[in-house]
Amino acid sequence: MPIVNYKDNQQLINIYYEVVGQGEPIVFHHGNGNCVKDWYTLGYVDELSKHFKLILIDSRGYGKSSKPYEPAAYNLHSRAKDTIAVLDELKINKAHCLGGSVGASVCMMLARYYPERFKSYIFATPFFTQFNDEIRQALLKGTEQYLAKLEELLGSRIDNELIRQTLLANDAKALWAANSSEWFDYLDYVKYIKVPSMIYLGALEPSVDKLTQLANLLPNNQLYILPDINHAQVYWNGKLVSPLIKTFISNLKESQ
Repeated sequence: MPIVNYKDNQQLINIYYEVVGQGEPIVFHHGNGNCVKDWYTLGYVDELSKHFKLILIDSRGYGKSSKPYEPAAYNLHSRAKDTIAVLDELKINKAHCLGGSVGASVCMMLARYYPERFKSYIFATPFFTQFNDEIRQALLKGTEQYLAKLEELLGSRIDNELIRQTLLANDAKALWAANSSEWFDYLDYVKYIKVPSMIYLGALEPSVDKLTQLANLLPNNQLYILPDINHAQVYWNGKLVSPLIKTFISNLKESQ
C-alpha cells in the first residue's frame, strides 16, 4: 500500500496515495468526505490516466491517511506539507494541481506555502468553506447522522451508492476535527496564484457570481461555466469535465 510517512509537529503522519498513468503529473485533491477511490468511481481515472500521470492523495483525516482527532493537526501549512511529502517521495519536482470542491482550498494552501512546486492550478467546481456547524454537530453523532444532514441541506438523496459508501465509511471524529481547524479567506490567497489557472463550475452553483469575480482577479485564468448543472453534477462527472482538463494542460505544454 503506497504510504509516505513523515513527522509533522512531532506527530507521525501517514499519507496514502496512488499513481496511475503516464505523462504530465497532476496532483488530485478530493472534496469533503471523499477519498482516492472516488476519482475512479466518478470517471476521472478512466478519462485522464491515458494522457497524464495522476497522483491521487487521501487528505489527512480521510480515506487511508492518518486521522488525528485534534483540530490543530489540520493547520493550513500541515495540510500543504502532506502533498509535498508525496511529491518528494515520488521525486516529482513540479506538477499541476487539481482540487475538487473543497479540495480547491488545498490548491490555495500549496500556492501560498510551496508555489515553486506547481505549474498550474485547476479549481474544479471550487468550494472554499468547511462544513458548517449543523454538519459538524451531526458528525458528533456519527456518519449516518452526518449523511442525513448533508442530504437534508442538499435537498435530495445522494443516489450514487459508491459515494454513499465512502461518506459513511468516514471516521466521524476525524472529519469533525478536519472541519474545526483554522481556515482562511480565499480572496486573501489570490496574491499567491502566480501561474496559469482554470476554474470550472456549473451555472446552478450558488456561488457562481463570486467564482466569476475570483476568475477575474486571478492572472491568466480560464473560466468555464457549464449550463444547467449544479455543484455535485459537475464534480461527480469526470467524463464531462475531463476534456476541459486535457485541453487546459495540453495548451500550457504547447505554450512553454
